[in-house]
Amino acid sequence: MSKFLKLMSVLAIVALIAVPAFAEVQNVKVSGDIDSKMITRSNYDFINGNNTDTDTWFNTATRVQIDADLTDNVSTCVRLLNERDWDMEPAAGTNATPGDTAISLDLASVKLKEMFYAPLTLTIGRQLLRFGSGLVVGDPDSNDTSINAAIEARDLSARKSFDAIRATLDYNPLVIDVIFAKISANTIGGSATTGKNRDDQDLVGINAAYKFDKYNSEMEAYMFANNTRQGNANLESHSIYTYGVRGSLEPISKLVVDAELATQQGDFRAAGITLDRSAWAADLGAQLAIDYKWSPKVAARYSYRSGQKQGGNDADDDTTGVSKYKAWDTSFEDQTHGIVANSIFDNNNDGVDSNGSTINLMASVVPLQDLTVALDYYYFLLAQKWTDLDNVTRNTTTAGAYAVRDDKNLGQEVDLSLGYDYTEDVKLGLTAGYFLPGKTFLKDNNDPATTIMADVKVSF
Repeated sequence: MSKFLKLMSVLAIVALIAVPAFAEVQNVKVSGDIDSKMITRSNYDFINGNNTDTDTWFNTATRVQIDADLTDNVSTCVRLLNERDWDMEPAAGTNATPGDTAISLDLASVKLKEMFYAPLTLTIGRQLLRFGSGLVVGDPDSNDTSINAAIEARDLSARKSFDAIRATLDYNPLVIDVIFAKISANTIGGSATTGKNRDDQDLVGINAAYKFDKYNSEMEAYMFANNTRQGNANLESHSIYTYGVRGSLEPISKLVVDAELATQQGDFRAAGITLDRSAWAADLGAQLAIDYKWSPKVAARYSYRSGQKQGGNDADDDTTGVSKYKAWDTSFEDQTHGIVANSIFDNNNDGVDSNGSTINLMASVVPLQDLTVALDYYYFLLAQKWTDLDNVTRNTTTAGAYAVRDDKNLGQEVDLSLGYDYTEDVKLGLTAGYFLPGKTFLKDNNDPATTIMADVKVSF
């Protein structure tokens, strides 16, 4: 009997110790989604008669998120992510790599509200950062690619998180965000001979947003600094300072217009050459929702990204005989301009997100309950021609080499998408994209490129 009483006493003590720890958790929410795609991409090299560059594969992105409210004004968020192409697990006995069945940490942050000061909220850890339209900050490796090199369609990656510290000052209707993000730590530590390795890439910035009482309008101004160092020999090797303003308003019911203007300054360094940056970007758009039985919407957008003038070679950035670097740096953008062009022209000075003018016309309707049909048309022009000569081979990292000419007409694209809400939790989608190369590309190197994608997404 005495042993039984001792055991009960021990259990009681354990319970008393454990109860306060768990009592601090006021609320726990588990959520997530599973997004499976079938992707077919064809003729991304534009070469006539090439029947070997069409491929179809499957991809699944799985996320599980846990949000916990602890004591008053303290909350945490953890999300796990797996992205993989089907049947691409490593062979037995080999190490797993991102993109197979390995699980990566997508979000891991703590949020402290009213910290030291009532309007101040501090968020620390891996988190989402997106400001405005995503022109400057939205994706740590830009919308066109992903750190997960094991998946084929890296432009479709679900990973958008930054390792960052974010301070939010909420003076409603004015909200100010100050951020510091560690984009790349590279080598941490040093030695007695080399000293500290100053080779990090950091993002710091401030964004101020204000909502007005009239016309459902808002405005924001921002400044972000993207600095990269390359070791002790060249401490200030790469710097991009981006300044911009963005605004939107609804002058009449269901008509929304918006505009954004940004400039980039700093230093561009390559192959021992240092140039002053002088780049800029602009967006202008309008969307109208029409009060009719099919809920039609129409929209028009114009985007401009400055480019670097070329000199008759196949280099992406010609710096010969110039004093300024004018190509817009995509940095951490999170925008998509055509599902085909977004993947192919994915680098700086490539003609879509950098060195280009893009005209986009869009229309959508809801012909049946839960079914949305949308059509996008894009017209792409180079801001600066890739070359001042004809019949020049230009190399890219996405689809090989192109034979190009002295012309700014990059091409056109049409995207058709169907979205169906099967239930509140299940969404079905079908998207087809068709890119027709323009006069920039020579004959026998200008066949259309296509994408067809079917999508099933379950959220819980």
